[in-house]
Amino acid sequence: MRGAVLYAPGDVRFEERDDPQILKPTDAIIRTVATCVCGSDLCSYRGINPIEEPEPFGHEYVGIVEEVGAEVARIKPGQFVVGSFFASDNTCPNCRNGYQTNCLHR
Repeated sequence: MRGAVLYAPGDVRFEERDDPQILKPTDAIIRTVATCVCGSDLCSYRGINPIEEPEPFGHEYVGIVEEVGAEVARIKPGQFVVGSFFASDNTCPNCRNGYQTNCLHR
């Protein structure tokens, strides 16, 4: 698969990346349909954050679930998903009340 990689401020390259694999039973593989560059990406791109080694660029996305690990129960292959800049478990009280940005377990 191809992906964007940031090498230095202003230096973004599109290159071949390893295909994703299920490594943990809680992993999921998502076929990316579209991805976005976040403000935190732009800080590295502009040289505000130091770049010590090449890093993937663009971590907000939408896509289709292709495969899930054995312990994944809430999403299934074929579902459309949105990945945001924050992590949430969708099980804590804040998430259940619709405030995933304030997840207690992120």
